[in-house]
Amino acid sequence: MVRLARRRCGDRIDARVHDLRSPLDWLNDERFDAAVMALVIHYLDDRVSALREIHRVLRPGGRLIVSTHHPISDWRIFGGGYFDVERVEDDWHRGQGHVRFWRQPLTESSSEFADAGFLIERIVEPLPVAQMADRYPEDHAKLTKEPGFIVFALRKLSS
Repeated sequence: MVRLARRRCGDRIDARVHDLRSPLDWLNDERFDAAVMALVIHYLDDRVSALREIHRVLRPGGRLIVSTHHPISDWRIFGGGYFDVERVEDDWHRGQGHVRFWRQPLTESSSEFADAGFLIERIVEPLPVAQMADRYPEDHAKLTKEPGFIVFALRKLSS
């Protein structure tokens, strides 16, 4: 994705690969108006520390958009209790590989956002786009009935 961003935007952006287990030490406090964590938070072992670091670099009132697996989807796939907080492993279909990630209920995600200094402004459970039906009809049919992902629009509370 970094190579694609650099190819499309050239030197108009500073695109980097960064391990979110480490601070964003090259960024000053309150530098950005908004940030996006697209399908990444569920891979982090210490989500609150990463969220706090993003909180640090956002200006007062800044926004963070976080997307992740919907907890209902993970519960249906992995079983157990809905309120379980655990690291799970999965083999993605269509040869996309073996992954390890955290599953947790909405209560846990909400607590982590609050602990990092964010307020949830909106929760969205996106539906699939119509074009998906042509290429992946079974997945499209399932996602029109069951949520697969969830998106949180967060606002930075005062520092």
